[in-house]
Amino acid sequence: MAQRQVIKAQAQLFPHPNAERLALCKVGPFQLVVQKGNVKDGDLIVVAPERALLPPQFAGLYTNADTGVSYLHGPDANRVVSMRLRGERSQGVILPPDVLESLGLSDLPVGEDLSERLGITFYEPPVPVSMAGDAENVSGVLGSGYRHHDVEQFGIYERDFVPGEAVVVTEKLHGSQGIYYRAAGGEWVVTSKGLSRQALGLKENAGNVYWQAAHAAGLFEAVAAAYPQDTASPGQEVQVFTEVLPVQKGYGYGQSGPTLRVFRLVVDGKDQPFADWKGWFKEWAVPLIYTGPFDAAHIRTLKEGPETVSGRGLHTREGVVVAPVAARYASDGTPLRVKLISDAYAKKETGDELS
Repeated sequence: MAQRQVIKAQAQLFPHPNAERLALCKVGPFQLVVQKGNVKDGDLIVVAPERALLPPQFAGLYTNADTGVSYLHGPDANRVVSMRLRGERSQGVILPPDVLESLGLSDLPVGEDLSERLGITFYEPPVPVSMAGDAENVSGVLGSGYRHHDVEQFGIYERDFVPGEAVVVTEKLHGSQGIYYRAAGGEWVVTSKGLSRQALGLKENAGNVYWQAAHAAGLFEAVAAAYPQDTASPGQEVQVFTEVLPVQKGYGYGQSGPTLRVFRLVVDGKDQPFADWKGWFKEWAVPLIYTGPFDAAHIRTLKEGPETVSGRGLHTREGVVVAPVAARYASDGTPLRVKLISDAYAKKETGDELS
């Protein structure tokens, strides 16, 4: 999902595919579902996304007028959660302009993270012992080719695809993002999505699930074989993005121990096309659901169904990820990688899922 940030940005409206009275609203990288007429194209609005913990001056605004029950979650009824409205995800809440003005906050800057200024923090589910570990600062190891990974909502980025362009659709797995980076000097950094943003790596630990998964799958040996290094000169930067399994409750994928599936491969800062993966990377890739011309109606059907990792359809599929065969950026500069979440999976979400 988009980064944990509270932002002020211009609204862009798009048709809702399943409701005439609703619209999709893009604010920065976030997708909202709004009532038509409540927001206009170009309006500057402030969005607090899912997992935001709102202070009292904002939290009390989001209650059902008839019942008085809060739309927010958590023991203090202050946690924003995503909602599905007629099949489309709304990722946050709009902070009312009149309330911001009454608090002397009408002049908030555009495009900056406003979390600290507004007193908003973010909820993170408790991390299981197997996923935790001793973290260390690795900023001195990371080279220019180091990347982060997010996927955004299909609805607000659909129009950035060209009809008929070649795309690849892979299964979105319900695990935890494990990132494995070999620096040009040969040093390895093992990290998770949350730690990566802080330039933190996990020290090797036999009890840590990210390290266990990599060793079980033979990731380090596979990278060494595919991208050998000459000790006499700097080597290539190689970054392998994976989904580590099983870590989420109810989603074991038939695995008896920690393992992983690769969904992105970056060499010297450049994405390697999925179709060009060979050997170990192809063998350990996330399941390929479809490759062919972009057809929005057809792709929407692919998000539903059983998972395919186990080969036995043990769980509901979380959804799919869609990207152009040739990696490129959306019109707003965001890497064009989007997700569609299955309706069946969405009904099971609690907001406590680990990332």
